[in-house]
Amino acid sequence: MYYDYLYTVLGKVYLLADHHGLRQLTIGSGGFCPDSSWERSPDFMQTYRTQLKEYLLGERQTFSLSLAPQGTPFQQQVWQAISEVPFGCCCSYHMLAGAMNQPAAAQAVGIAKNVNPIPIIIPCHRVMNELGQPASCRYGQDVTLQLLALESGQLTLLQPSVSPDPGNKKKKT
Repeated sequence: MYYDYLYTVLGKVYLLADHHGLRQLTIGSGGFCPDSSWERSPDFMQTYRTQLKEYLLGERQTFSLSLAPQGTPFQQQVWQAISEVPFGCCCSYHMLAGAMNQPAAAQAVGIAKNVNPIPIIIPCHRVMNELGQPASCRYGQDVTLQLLALESGQLTLLQPSVSPDPGNKKKKT
């Protein structure tokens, strides 16, 4: 397993992947610590970091990454359905359950949404409750609201990198 991280407005975001694809994205969890068997590899993780940065800057609306979340077949089905919710759009648990031809499974859809191992990229923040309000995810209501604000163009969750001005270097005397 390989990992890397980046600092965002949401907190420190860890990305974990192997040769099958992205396995996990962890947001701002102060207690999260990479397993000692994992290798930090900015080179291996570059594509994941780049696309996530572009999204957080408001420059990317879809991801083209290999994903390999681990879960039950039902969870996989829910996460696939969530992945098909377009940028800037929202749906409800009932709508997802209906799209999966399992209209009685709305509650199970909500449970699967809350254990999504790759939030943001599998955009569980786009799933609303039956009142049309943002449904909190395991990272909290604040994260959900910030991601929705990003997708509505009201917020950027990563500051653009600023390169030092080479013409502004002080010379040693």
